Amino acid sequence: MDIGISFANVNWLVVMAAATLGFVLGGFWYSPVLFGRFLPDLMAHARAGGDSPTGPTRYLAGIFTVSFALLWLAAAFLAGLIGPQATASEGIYIGLAIGLFFVVPAHAIAAMFGARPIQMIFINGAYFAVCLAAMGAVLALWG
Repeated sequence: MDIGISFANVNWLVVMAAATLGFVLGGFWYSPVLFGRFLPDLMAHARAGGDSPTGPTRYLAGIFTVSFALLWLAAAFLAGLIGPQATASEGIYIGLAIGLFFVVPAHAIAAMFGARPIQMIFINGAYFAVCLAAMGAVLALWG
């Protein structure tokens, strides 16, 4: 098997663009336009389990900063994995495969043990699968 990760030919500007795309997609995904209308009820359920009602909004700037940094890290790894010769469909395939078979199961396990609502597992899992597929496409097309 020939699987390699090389950062030698990574276009770091495209990595930044892919991370930005993931961040913007997250803003859209969790807005009232898509799934944000479900979040107040789901967050109320989570707070009933012990989460602080003021915690997430109090630290919003830090949450956004760390979220973007983590998306950048994911995009950098994905760029190294995809490589400079990948097609858009290969980038989508690799991003989607990582999302569906690594990120979603890990997130689902953590959410179940954290007693999170099943809807949150689907909303968050779908976001990560779509986000990584979109970042894979950007990285393959422009990388």
